[in-house]
Amino acid sequence: MLFSILLGVVIFAYAAFTLIRFIKKSREGQCASCALKNHCNTASCCAPDAPSRAKTAKS
Repeated sequence: MLFSILLGVVIFAYAAFTLIRFIKKSREGQCASCALKNHCNTASCCAPDAPSRAKTAKS
């Protein structure tokens, strides 16, 4: 009985932690929440229309 309650608390705590982390990352934006933000050397990761620019550059 105690194990079941403890397991339920752990599951809900992890779900709350994951939800809060997701909300914080979504508020930061695409590049700020990227794991490679310190090592990214392309400016297109922050641009919302990067694929369309790449197509026009090749033409």
